[in-house]
Parts: sequence; C-alpha cells; structure tokens
Amino acid sequence: MSQSSLRRSSRSAFTLVELLVVIAIIGILVGLLLPAVQSAREAARRLQCQNNLKQIGLAVHNYHDTYKMFPTVNSNSTLSGGSLFVAILPHVEQSNSFKLYDFTKSNRDPVNRQVVSQQIPFYYCPSAARRRPVPSCPSDAERAPGTYAANMGTEDYNQYWSFFGSPRPSLDGMIVYSDTTDRKTQFASVTDGSSNTFLVGETAYNLPDYKFSSGSCVGESRFSFTYWCNPFPGSTACTTQYGFNPHDVANDGVYDSGWVRSFRSDHVGGVQFVFGDGSVHFISENIAVETLDRLASRRDGEVLGDWSE
Repeated sequence: MSQSSLRRSSRSAFTLVELLVVIAIIGILVGLLLPAVQSAREAARRLQCQNNLKQIGLAVHNYHDTYKMFPTVNSNSTLSGGSLFVAILPHVEQSNSFKLYDFTKSNRDPVNRQVVSQQIPFYYCPSAARRRPVPSCPSDAERAPGTYAANMGTEDYNQYWSFFGSPRPSLDGMIVYSDTTDRKTQFASVTDGSSNTFLVGETAYNLPDYKFSSGSCVGESRFSFTYWCNPFPGSTACTTQYGFNPHDVANDGVYDSGWVRSFRSDHVGGVQFVFGDGSVHFISENIAVETLDRLASRRDGEVLGDWSE
C-alpha cells in the first residue's frame, strides 16, 4: 500500500479524542432535552387527569338528571358499602360492573370483589405515583386504587360519629353522606352557584407517615387508602378542614393525621377540581384559606372574589 493510501486511511477514522468530544456533546444534548421531554409528558398526564375529572363531573350530572339529586358519598346507608364512584358506574361506561355489584353488602365482601378489584382508568390520575402496590396488604381487601374524592365541604365527617342518633348534623359540601340531615343535595341546594363550588377533586398516595395500623403490614407506610369503591372519609371524600395539598416528608416530625382527608395531588403546585358546573380548574396550593373554604361550601352566602388560577 502506498504512503498516500495510508494517509487517506488514517484520516477517515475518528481519533479517541474526537469520539470523547462527540459523546460529551450527546450527553449535554440529552441533559438539555430530558427536562423538556419530562415536562411534555407531565403536561399530557395532567391533561388526561383533567379529562378524567370532566368525565366524572358529566357522570354526576347524568345521575342528577336521572334521580333529581346528587349521589351521596356512600351509595347505601353505611360507611362500608359502595361509594359515589360505584353509583355512577353506568355513566362512565361500566354498566356491567354496576349490575354485578351487590349494594346490600360491603365493598370488602368477596361477592363484590370482581367489581372493586377493577382498575378503572377514569378513576386514577396518570400523574399520581403508585408508591406501593395497591392492593398489597390484606387491609386493601383486593380493592383497586383511585385518586379522586367528593367534596364534602369545610368540615370533617368524622366529628359526626360522636353524635348520638340519626340523622347526623349537616355537611356543607356538594356531595354529602346519606345519614346527614341534608342527604338529598341537588343543584337547588348549591346557593353559592355551581360554578363557584367544588364537586370532585384529587387525592393521592403521597403520605409516607400514614401507616398501616393493623394486620401483617402494621407499621409500614400505607401512604393513603383511596380505593375508588370505598365511601370512608379520606378514601373518596375529602374536606378543606385540615389544610390543602399537604407535603408529607417521611419522619420529618411534621404530620397531621387529618391530612389523609385533605385534597392533594402529585402535580406541581396545586390540585385539580371539577366544579359543580362541569368545568375543571387547577387550584394553586397557595390559595387563601378563606377562599378555599368558600369554594368548598355550597351555601356560605359569601361573595367570592377572583379565585381563578
């Protein structure tokens, strides 16, 4: 081979230094593009979450059209039966599941397991992290997770347990329990206006200091118990009483046991809600407490200022 051929051959190959420079440039480009890709994915997930809330709001409206009242948080007379998300199953294209559900039994009953174990896409926000398998421990009773909760207002239903007799005192949210004095809420009950009142908002498995209190998983982080079939307060019904969108950091010493009944999400900076009129809004976690309570109450009679994002 001639010397000129050798020179041409040597020039056609990359040197080690050139390869390292190319790799470094690719690494920089990936580092620049990755946040943009992640941001675009979260935007798409947030949009899907908005659509889920829109569909849930429409389902509640259709229920109201049929029965002339809103569904209650509990779809029968107990806290162990089905939730409003069970009651609206026919309106989210789940009529077969609705027909299989036995409303005379609890949501933990083996008879209802075929229904409550289903992971229904409309009932789970794609932005919400699954920080543990659900179901996993026996306490889950094979119930599938959900990340949406009815607005029961500014006060906690738990305080009514100490009230002897029935009906229990009133709640001021758009969706209430069946054994309260105002158990048949309607659009006419929303005197503050449906466009100014929360209907359903988000919740999440993001409370590491909330632990299993019994069973084989006792002491382990439960994160939450938001099963879409379960009407228990904190599962599919939340309040503004204990703060808004709490940020629970494991073992930091700052934890309120009521946070499990607070609206919260895995979106950055706030929580999404569908309002009584069917519109969906992102509510900043920095919203004034007084404004948040006015949005949660259907009947406070206060003039609401600019609450928009």
